[in-house]
Amino acid sequence: MVRNLISVLFFVYSAFLFGQSSFEYMFRVYLNDKGDYSFSVSQPEEFLSKRSIERKSRQNVPIDSLDFPVSKEYLSCLEKEGGKIVSKSRWFNTCVVQFSDSASIERIKLLPFVDSVKYVWRGQVTDRFNWMRPRLERIRCEDEPDFHNYFGFTEEQFRVHNAESMIKAGFQGKGIHVGVIDAGFTNCDVIPYFEGVNIFGYHDFVPSGNIFSANDHGTKVLSTMAVNLPDLMIGSAPKANYWLFRSEDSKSEFPVEEDFWVAAIEYADSVGVDLVNTSLGYNQFDDETLSYSHPQLDGKTSFMTSAANKAFEKGILVIASAGNERKKPWGKITVPADAENILAIGAIRTDSVIASFSSAGPTADGRIKPDLVSVGSGTITIGSDGIIGMTNGTSLSSPFMAGLIASLWSINPSLNRNELVDIVKRSSSQYAHPDTIYGYGIPNFENAMKEVLKTLHTFHKKIIDERVAIAPDQSGKNYVLSLLDPQFRNDFYRVNMLDEEGIRIAEAHFDENNSAMFYLPEDVRKKNKFIHFVIDTPLDQYIVRIKL
Repeated sequence: MVRNLISVLFFVYSAFLFGQSSFEYMFRVYLNDKGDYSFSVSQPEEFLSKRSIERKSRQNVPIDSLDFPVSKEYLSCLEKEGGKIVSKSRWFNTCVVQFSDSASIERIKLLPFVDSVKYVWRGQVTDRFNWMRPRLERIRCEDEPDFHNYFGFTEEQFRVHNAESMIKAGFQGKGIHVGVIDAGFTNCDVIPYFEGVNIFGYHDFVPSGNIFSANDHGTKVLSTMAVNLPDLMIGSAPKANYWLFRSEDSKSEFPVEEDFWVAAIEYADSVGVDLVNTSLGYNQFDDETLSYSHPQLDGKTSFMTSAANKAFEKGILVIASAGNERKKPWGKITVPADAENILAIGAIRTDSVIASFSSAGPTADGRIKPDLVSVGSGTITIGSDGIIGMTNGTSLSSPFMAGLIASLWSINPSLNRNELVDIVKRSSSQYAHPDTIYGYGIPNFENAMKEVLKTLHTFHKKIIDERVAIAPDQSGKNYVLSLLDPQFRNDFYRVNMLDEEGIRIAEAHFDENNSAMFYLPEDVRKKNKFIHFVIDTPLDQYIVRIKL
């Protein structure tokens, strides 16, 4: 009797602790229109952030009705039919509706504003309490070796791309907003190595789980870009601003994750993100009838691929992992790497040889994929345990490349994304003869940096604006830079002087009059027609190009 009572109590406790499980269904509902909306393209601030509006303006992107939210009236009608709205897309005018009975979708099909529906998920829903989610204690790692090298463990990764001079010149992504769409970022909110990362915001688009405990895949991905630990580990854009988004449900594999991804990138667009990295890819699902085939790698079939293309049209540069399928039966890239307007990144070793697992192209319609390659074999990462280690996969080559491109873009944030992509590709090792393994090859970021510097406005010998005055000294051989009405103490400012090609010549400190003297060696004056000043403030960075 006692034993039976204990069993019953244990069952009741377990049900309380882990929640009730039942089969549920999700359907993507395509709507005919956006209903009677009160939004106007002349008042975009009602549905887009100020930064999003500014980015669209810089990138010459018009604001149109696709930017309007999905009709609240339609969503309300769907809920009245017993559906639970778990996701929605304004670009494609869709929503995902969850039911406990799959037959309920028949009522939805009859609604006058519904065009069609598609089954995208089936599974069990388990409610868990947030206080149950696993979290590491805040830890302090043991002392690491002193490399006496600014890049520490990541030196070889930067060397492959000839990117050391770009980072040392001060171009480290400052002012660029980077979105990371992934499977979760376990413990990156409590790992000491992430303390200096500029995380501007985060959002979880998966109905169950928690962005900071669901999976550490995103933790490793973020570490390749964002960590700033001189002499130990440097990310490829350590001064960028980061937005973290979770769209992958690690418990299953269904097309609804594409809907979550679409919702994430639309949110990224609305908050003004400039560049998105996504180290997620799909080809096979738990329900094999929903899986993709090679002919569908055409740049337009996948919902996620269509959204990646649309994001580029809306002004966002999207960078995605090519996939790890080359030695598997699938062999090819995965969606959304087939999208025409994104950069799909394959993986190489630090000796520049392709990694055996890196997915190959081309797309079904014959386009070159992957677009570029970066280090994805033995990539330096930080996992959920807070320890620096190595990880393999195009999931790591993609963010490392994304960070380098963000750092390059920070030289001239007004540069159009098409021109930026063209500069990166033209700097690459196989630009003249791309293939379906390496794509256009390995970008050379020192060469790319030179090209981006040329796009800056050029001042003749001197400049005076509301922030700085830069002019030759009395000898005419050196330069004096003065801060005008500085908003911070002058020791909060950092200024580098670069030569014509972006190589750092000198760094100077300000005196009590907020002025700094930069000495131009004779050989520098003879070899260079231009010099650059990189002014780094606590809030932003700007670059001045001067003709000598």
